[in-house]
Amino acid sequence: PPLPCSTPPTQGGSVLPARTMSMSSGQLKRVSTAELIPIGDYLKSTPVTEIPKERDPFLLREDMEPGTAFKKMGAEWVRACPVLDLTGSEIIGSLDLRETSKYVIAAYKSGVSNGKSPTGGRRRGSLVFGNAEWKEQATTIAEMARKRPFVAVEPDASVFDIAVILSGGSHIVGVKGGPPETGGLSTIITQAMLFNFCAPKIMDLKVDVGQMMSSPAVCVKTTDPALKAFETMASKNISAVAVVDSSDGAIVHHTSTSDIKMLFNGDDTEEMKMMDTIEEFLVKLRASQTRGKTKIPVSTCQKTDTLGSVLRR
Repeated sequence: PPLPCSTPPTQGGSVLPARTMSMSSGQLKRVSTAELIPIGDYLKSTPVTEIPKERDPFLLREDMEPGTAFKKMGAEWVRACPVLDLTGSEIIGSLDLRETSKYVIAAYKSGVSNGKSPTGGRRRGSLVFGNAEWKEQATTIAEMARKRPFVAVEPDASVFDIAVILSGGSHIVGVKGGPPETGGLSTIITQAMLFNFCAPKIMDLKVDVGQMMSSPAVCVKTTDPALKAFETMASKNISAVAVVDSSDGAIVHHTSTSDIKMLFNGDDTEEMKMMDTIEEFLVKLRASQTRGKTKIPVSTCQKTDTLGSVLRR
């Protein structure tokens, strides 16, 4: 039967939707209760302050133009961040890089509908649509932020509390106890921080990844235009898609909103076009990466691989 993760937490009158997963007893048969109870007890008894702090809270203001906001997020290498109101004292929601897909698509299509060439791209950090640079739209990030409620917990909250909130689809959770200029936050916990903290405890679970994966896989072909990859992420409200060979379906690349944010923060000299194939687009984009952030394009596993072996990769 469906297993709701938790009662949705509330913040500022908004409710975060809890993710519901359907999981049969057969899917859980290799994860014994004896293995799960100690992990659950550990997470519930460990305060969130035990998760190592990586940086001071990074926040944006609601009157910032979207392009400028995404550039700042790209420069800071963050996937999501809280947004402050005009007074700088209250958090109205969060800005997530999942919004960049929708934003880039809207800007591109706006340029095409205005009679510009449909082969627009970016050169030297500027978004270019058609033959003219795309100017910032008049909208702000306030509307985007209010669609993604931001949740902050007390310093004595448990790691389990954080896991429940992040399982609902949010990329970040705040921890209170900070100064007014950071919206009262002492730190922000990301999905990656939680993952790194919990990984040693779940490394030896006797479960294969086939029992945990989502299916079918969301993917685009290497020959599809980059625009289609962005449209797929936007329409399904996801952060990443696999890029597969158009002939045999083998996984070749992986693209995510982290790639899209580089459209706002790159310094390459080669124009990247929305109607390039996604493979051409990624090759140009990755070649332009700075700050030593070059990544392995894709890492794969088999359905029968254990969770631990995948985590170790």
